[in-house]
Amino acid sequence: MNSLETLAGQDLRPTARDPWRLQRVMMVIMLLLICVCLSDSAAAQRRTDTITLYNGDRITGEIKSMLGGRLSFKTDAMGTLDIEWQEVASIESNFNYELRLDNGQRFYGSVKPGAMQGTVTLEDVFGSKNFGWQEVVEIRPVEESFVDRIDIYVAANYAFTKASGVAQTEFRTDISYEDEETLNALTSRVTVSDTDEESTASSRISLSRKVWTDRAANYRLVFGGFESNDELGLDYRVALGAGLGRYFVESPRSELIGSVSVQGLEERSIGGDTQESLEGVLTLGYSRWRFDSPELKLKLDASLYPSLTENGRIRADTSATLRWEMISDLFWDFSAWGSYDNSTVEIDAAGEFDWGVTTGVGWSF
Repeated sequence: MNSLETLAGQDLRPTARDPWRLQRVMMVIMLLLICVCLSDSAAAQRRTDTITLYNGDRITGEIKSMLGGRLSFKTDAMGTLDIEWQEVASIESNFNYELRLDNGQRFYGSVKPGAMQGTVTLEDVFGSKNFGWQEVVEIRPVEESFVDRIDIYVAANYAFTKASGVAQTEFRTDISYEDEETLNALTSRVTVSDTDEESTASSRISLSRKVWTDRAANYRLVFGGFESNDELGLDYRVALGAGLGRYFVESPRSELIGSVSVQGLEERSIGGDTQESLEGVLTLGYSRWRFDSPELKLKLDASLYPSLTENGRIRADTSATLRWEMISDLFWDFSAWGSYDNSTVEIDAAGEFDWGVTTGVGWSF
């Protein structure tokens, strides 16, 4: 029996009669991930890194990250400091870090003061490389343990319109794991719409793996996903694909990425009709962030799926999320999404287009 459809002997696929089934599964998954992370013993403190500011101050602590022109530096006496990158004259650490440059290149090694102020030297098994501050987009610790390399963001959103009597509840999860060669991600969204007459649900789970190549800013991509949508008459859609992607823009404040892929998929309508097809996949994603108070992150994604086997069929997905940090790691979260299919697999579907807008809170850990 398929493990994705069975948990404790119960059918977990969402239906119009019980659209909360997959949502309950996702909540269980999120709780298990939280328990794993919280139960993992804290990594040994490594607050022996040193930064020197242009005014001559030297601070000892732990380099947490550098992104968006802000260096996050954790100290014993003053907590975590957010320091303008342009105010840092030099950094030094014996631990390993990833340096990502504005041309897309990635380097791994320990960081030492550069030949002059405003530069950094990276030492690895091949020797030393010197980089200017303006070249460095991100500095990220290369964590030793598996759990420390995982980033998790969960959000619970709700929206209600009194005039229409429509309520929407949404749960989202973003999980990523990055090492020296790959970036692996799992994203999920479950949305339940309630009216006086009925309840409908839509859900999406996506897995992706980016593999860095020898060419700066380019990556190979493999991915898969599961989707269902009552409004579009879709019982399920399972997809698997592969392609190539590129970072077109990488700066301290923003990034623009795109990919071209091919995927095979199997679909079944709520009425029971099943079909298989092949699609092209064109994606474009834009992110922009600000680490000044309040911290903000905007993410826009769009995907186009022209069918390669069904004449004239086109699907599309769009999404937008905005995160505003209210207190440390707790965010106000705004989410909007839309799905379009000009040839739905269910003839009696409510329409070709489905969308949702919700707001709530999110937690990053």
